[in-house]
Amino acid sequence: MSPDRPVTTHVRFVRHGEVADKHKGTFYGGAEADLSEHGLAASLVLAAELALDPPDHVHTSPLSRARILAEELARRAGCELTVLEAFRELDRGDWTHRTRDAVETDSPGAVARYLGDPEAGNAPGGERESELAARVWGAVDQIVSASPGERLVVVTHGHVIRVIMRRLLGWSAVDSLQRFVSYHTVLETVWLPDGSGRLLSLPPTDMPEALRDTPRARD
Repeated sequence: MSPDRPVTTHVRFVRHGEVADKHKGTFYGGAEADLSEHGLAASLVLAAELALDPPDHVHTSPLSRARILAEELARRAGCELTVLEAFRELDRGDWTHRTRDAVETDSPGAVARYLGDPEAGNAPGGERESELAARVWGAVDQIVSASPGERLVVVTHGHVIRVIMRRLLGWSAVDSLQRFVSYHTVLETVWLPDGSGRLLSLPPTDMPEALRDTPRARD
């Protein structure tokens, strides 16, 4: 590499697999939620696929739905695994493990207020959008600065990946709530030492689960 060319760090952000049916339709957020049988099997398959282009280091959320994939990938790739609390999913506070209907019964319009202003409309006792973004962006800066020129994988969650895309693409918080990636999406990114980065490709995104009429998982 030319000495005049800055060293880049390649990071693949991976969303965990499908959760079990009992969690679908609830705001499980930063709490534990086990994988479905399909989600578990698919996580092991994806780990094997990612190991074909082995990373130098794997980082993961502490939650088991992410760690299962991360641990299998690190084992196959023969690389170090680091658990970082900063890559945990958004803390849903009083909404944790509750359905949208239950939240709305207690506080009519609460979900709409959140979607219209995720900073002021956060769940009682939960994280604000600014708090989520600060911890996630800080963690990204940390791992990039510690691993110049390396290839990293981070196994994490929907809201975490959403705020990473916010940073890279300049989305507003409200707009980003329309742009969630699906289970097992791999977000390919490259980062410079100054903290700037770019997507290598934009994966398919969709409206947040909380806006859907069908009772699918929201986090």
